[in-house]
Amino acid sequence: MEFRETVDALAAAEDLLTVDEPVEDPDLAFAVAAESARSNGPAMLLTDVPGVGRLACGVRGGPDRMVRRRRLPWSRIALGLGLPGDATYETMLDVLSTAPEERPSLRRRAAAASGHERDASALCLPTVSSSDRPLVSEGLLAVEVDGRQFWAPVRGDVRGRTTLRLHVPDTVASRVEPGSATVALGVPTAALMAAHLSCARTHPWRAWTAPEIAAALDDVPVAPHAGGLVPASAEVVLDGTVAPADEPAAGPRAAWESVADAAAVTVSVDRVATRSDPLVPLAPVGEPLGDDIHQTSLVEGARLQARVNGYWGVSPVSWIGLPVEAQLGVCFVASEILYAGFEWQLANTLFSFATSFDKVVVLDADAAFEDLARALDDIWVKAHPSHDWVFSEAAAPAAAAPAYRRDGQTGSRLFVNAAWDPRWDEEFIAPEVNFELMYPPEVRRTVEERWAELGFDGDDAEERSDDEGGEDSGD
Repeated sequence: MEFRETVDALAAAEDLLTVDEPVEDPDLAFAVAAESARSNGPAMLLTDVPGVGRLACGVRGGPDRMVRRRRLPWSRIALGLGLPGDATYETMLDVLSTAPEERPSLRRRAAAASGHERDASALCLPTVSSSDRPLVSEGLLAVEVDGRQFWAPVRGDVRGRTTLRLHVPDTVASRVEPGSATVALGVPTAALMAAHLSCARTHPWRAWTAPEIAAALDDVPVAPHAGGLVPASAEVVLDGTVAPADEPAAGPRAAWESVADAAAVTVSVDRVATRSDPLVPLAPVGEPLGDDIHQTSLVEGARLQARVNGYWGVSPVSWIGLPVEAQLGVCFVASEILYAGFEWQLANTLFSFATSFDKVVVLDADAAFEDLARALDDIWVKAHPSHDWVFSEAAAPAAAAPAYRRDGQTGSRLFVNAAWDPRWDEEFIAPEVNFELMYPPEVRRTVEERWAELGFDGDDAEERSDDEGGEDSGD
């Protein structure tokens, strides 16, 4: 699905707010996008902004799960991949971690973007209050090294008229030598997720090129450019020359920089091509619930699950998730407990495979990541503080994602066993009950009547919470 088709799909799903009023302050666009993400608002389309194009904000973002909502954090990414907006988390992980038996053939077509401008600063790129440089986000860098095509997610800024200073994962930056490159903005969601999966070397994609991964996720036609093959539907294409950079890019860090080493490169732009009235992506990088953290959460979940399942010769893990609500600083894992002490081994294995979090919560295999409230409930219902909360010695390196412990000092890691002990007999495990089974009929009637008096009635309760509370202004 093309980037502009994803924007249209969000509009059809009533998850897009179009703003036609002029946005003249270059700092205002980023601030508006950040506030919409922070407030669980819809994606936004700013049609009247300085420069060439329109700004599409938060297209791959999403709400939190601190209250009940009709939308899930990954719903927009699911739409962009051609999946239903209500796709489950396990479905998302399956899509991101399951390769077809045969590699798909790459479909080539003419590039949708055209033109021979050289001024990258003419695009409608926003600025951040902490820096006066135009921000580049939600794009990919394409380079060809020894006949192999690489794509990498980027974040950075524009310097002058023809220079980009970008951060890319070190798995690609380490291969970069002065040569031709292309930066593409407004690419399909499948292409951007393919760039992340390729750079993370996620199983089973390690031997695949990024264009092949994109074609497997969702048919993504490609077109030749200076940096090799690039999504043909890209809204903006900047061809030029890439070289390692001595100084970092300005602006806030992207979430993927918490899970992967990154390095700076410079792209000297020779040509800027755009589609007619291009849609330029804007992600509130570094802000709560920004697009970058949602993508990183999914890719890390898929990467860790692929590594852990099969590690013991079996696949006990149902899913692994890094909630965006915790800024990737906590890892939840739903798994069968194969034997006493397995949960401890599982937690330590996850700590060894990732550096972004310093807390692991082990849940029963039937837990659902969609229901974050239940996962949190299990921490205090099933985990006894005296023996199910286990702190390590204060010798662990600081996790990359949390905002605390930035002084480089070591500290403790925390493992919480919130799963039932496999050694217990069934009679000692509290059964799951619902409202209909827990209370007698007269109590249920009283509660339902009172609930109706308060204006909440069945499924309408969730809609009223969203509409009146302003928690999901896209509904």
